[in-house]
Parts: sequence; structure tokens; C-alpha cells
Amino acid sequence: MGVRGAAVRLGSGYAEVRSHQAYAESVGRWLGQALAASALLMTGIKFTGRLSLQLQGGSALRLLYGECTSEGDIRGIARADTEVEGLDFVQATASSNLAITLEPHQSRERYQGVVPMAGESFAETLEAYFEQSEQLPTRILLAADDEFVGGLLLQRMPLAGGHSDGIDPDGWNRAQMLLNTVSINELISTSSEVLIHRLFHDEPRVDRDPLPLHVRCRCSHAKVAQVLQQLGQIEAIAATAELGYAEIICEFCGKMYRFDPIEIEQLFRAEVLAAPTDTLQ
Repeated sequence: MGVRGAAVRLGSGYAEVRSHQAYAESVGRWLGQALAASALLMTGIKFTGRLSLQLQGGSALRLLYGECTSEGDIRGIARADTEVEGLDFVQATASSNLAITLEPHQSRERYQGVVPMAGESFAETLEAYFEQSEQLPTRILLAADDEFVGGLLLQRMPLAGGHSDGIDPDGWNRAQMLLNTVSINELISTSSEVLIHRLFHDEPRVDRDPLPLHVRCRCSHAKVAQVLQQLGQIEAIAATAELGYAEIICEFCGKMYRFDPIEIEQLFRAEVLAAPTDTLQ
């Protein structure tokens, strides 16, 4: 058919990510869609690394972030104003931009594409991104309720060397027609394996092993220490005044890190010792 596809369904991981913040119902569901979408798009990446989706600058939904690694680690966060209640996705994300960022593990380079918000849903915004930035025909379905998130992606594969030998000329159209038969309830309530079989059991296909997904944050004591160093010694020490220690809570996973004044002093002492000294040769 000349088409690649992927399906995803999140349950416990979706609940875990939402539990880290007090999200409005609509925001929690949009966050679930961002997580599912990042996992779907990661299946098309040829290197080991990380892919993130970020909608930022919306009128009420100020940030929507979903991330997935090639190992199946997912995490996400959203920030919204109280006015987001009662708004649909278009209203909440007015004036926002979508950034898709690729970060290979073996390189310090980051690859990023940015487009304005387009479409009436997160799925349509992603489809518009691939149309504008990649010129790669793409269809995406995303849906969420309070328990599960489901997603389905189809992409027309680029022709090798511009040749269509062996490719069904009607394959892409037929794949889209099958996609259009999927209901929102079916997308949410059906496992990925069953959904793919139900849609494409009559089509020759090559299935890859399912990739287990799990929530895993990248925060650490060392990374939080770097944040304190960036604040500067005076501000870092001032943060210990009220409780006797500086308390930092990761917004992604809710993990708490504490630094007492002695630890903070040692951070900046180590920073001074590691700084290059002036030399004359």
C-alpha cells in the first residue's frame, strides 16, 4: 500500500501523568492526546533519541507538552489559565505555535520545526505540520476520556528514488477510507493490536513488535543542583530561609528535592573549584 501506520493506547500511564498536577478535565484530556501523539510520531524516527511536541503561547492553554523516547519513556505537562474551563481546543490555543523537536542520544544537535496552530484539534494541527513542513501526507486520530487515550497514525511513504514500482496506486486512498470508519469510542476502548487487525486484516502488512510505554521522568538530584547554580548563590541560599532548606518539586513527576544551606554552599564551592584559572605561558 505504500503506507506506514501506528496505533497507541494509554491507561495507567495516562492516569499517572495527570495525577502530578490538578488539571481541568479538558486540559487533562489534551495532555493525554499529546502523550499519545508523541508516541505515534516516535515510531517514524530512525535514530535512538527523544521526540517532543510542544504547543505554547495559547490564549488560555499556555503550554501543552508531550514527550516520548525510542525506549518507550513518556512524560508530559500542561499549564493553563483558569479561564480554560468551557473553552474548546481552538479557543484555548488561539495564537499558539506547535514545535516538534528531535533530540538524538548520540548528538548534541537538536532538530526543530515550528508552525502556527492550525485546525480544530490537536490531531489536525499535527496533520497541518506534516503538510507544511514535511510535505508528507499524514492522517492522525486522537481521542481521550477520563481513563484512556487512543491514537492512530497513517503516513504515505516517500517513494524510493521517485519510483512507485510495487506500490498500490490506490493504497493511500484505501487506507484513509479504512481510517474514516474508526469511531471515537472504538479508538479509546480498543487495544492497539485489535484495532490494527480490525482495520487492515485484508491487507498484506509487516508488523513490528509492540513497544511497551512507561512514564519515566528525566529529573535528578544533579539536574536540580544545576538549576540552583543557575539561580546564583544569593538566591539559592535565600530559598532556604522559610523552611531551613530549599525545596524543589519536579512539575513533570512530582518528585521532591531538598537542599540545605550547607549543600548549597558546597554546590557553589565546587563550581568555583571547577572554574578555569588564568594562566600565562
